[in-house]
Amino acid sequence: MLVPIAVEEPPEELSKEEKLLYKRVCDVECMSCGTVICGQPFDGNSSLNVVKKTKKLSEK
Repeated sequence: MLVPIAVEEPPEELSKEEKLLYKRVCDVECMSCGTVICGQPFDGNSSLNVVKKTKKLSEK
Protein backbone atom coordinates (compact mmCIF):
# COMPACT_ATOMS: atom_id res chain seq x y z
CA MET A 1 0.00 0.00 0.00
CA LEU A 2 1.35 3.43 -0.98
CA VAL A 3 0.76 6.28 1.47
CA PRO A 4 1.32 9.99 0.63
CA ILE A 5 4.13 11.48 2.74
CA ALA A 6 4.46 14.88 0.99
CA VAL A 7 2.08 16.94 -1.16
CA GLU A 8 2.86 19.80 -3.51
CA GLU A 9 1.51 23.26 -2.69
CA PRO A 10 0.04 25.17 -5.67
CA PRO A 11 1.99 28.31 -6.65
CA GLU A 12 0.97 31.37 -4.62
CA GLU A 13 0.40 33.52 -7.72
CA LEU A 14 -2.53 31.39 -8.92
CA SER A 15 -6.10 32.54 -8.32
CA LYS A 16 -8.38 30.49 -6.07
CA GLU A 17 -10.04 28.93 -9.13
CA GLU A 18 -6.70 28.14 -10.79
CA LYS A 19 -5.48 26.46 -7.60
CA LEU A 20 -8.51 24.14 -7.72
CA LEU A 21 -7.56 23.07 -11.26
CA TYR A 22 -3.80 22.83 -10.62
CA LYS A 23 -2.45 19.30 -11.04
CA ARG A 24 -0.50 18.57 -7.85
CA VAL A 25 1.94 15.74 -7.23
CA CYS A 26 2.87 13.87 -4.08
CA ASP A 27 5.66 11.66 -2.76
CA VAL A 28 4.46 8.25 -1.58
CA GLU A 29 5.98 5.56 0.63
CA CYS A 30 5.33 1.82 0.45
CA MET A 31 4.09 0.63 3.84
CA SER A 32 5.57 -2.85 3.26
CA CYS A 33 9.13 -2.09 2.20
CA GLY A 34 9.61 1.64 2.92
CA THR A 35 10.43 2.55 -0.69
CA VAL A 36 9.68 6.22 -1.47
CA ILE A 37 8.42 7.18 -4.93
CA CYS A 38 8.49 10.89 -5.79
CA GLY A 39 6.34 12.91 -8.20
CA GLN A 40 3.19 10.80 -8.27
CA PRO A 41 -0.11 12.34 -9.44
CA PHE A 42 -2.34 13.59 -6.60
CA ASP A 43 -6.07 14.48 -6.51
CA GLY A 44 -6.82 11.86 -9.19
CA ASN A 45 -4.84 13.70 -11.88
CA SER A 46 -3.20 11.57 -14.54
CA SER A 47 -0.92 14.24 -16.04
CA LEU A 48 1.82 16.27 -14.36
CA ASN A 49 3.05 19.85 -14.39
CA VAL A 50 6.72 20.57 -15.15
CA VAL A 51 8.05 21.87 -11.79
CA LYS A 52 6.92 20.44 -8.48
CA LYS A 53 7.68 21.31 -4.86
CA THR A 54 6.27 19.00 -2.22
CA LYS A 55 5.71 19.73 1.45
CA LYS A 56 6.04 17.05 4.18
CA LEU A 57 2.67 15.99 5.61
CA SER A 58 4.11 14.89 8.94
CA GLU A 59 7.41 14.03 10.54
CA LYS A 60 8.18 10.42 11.38
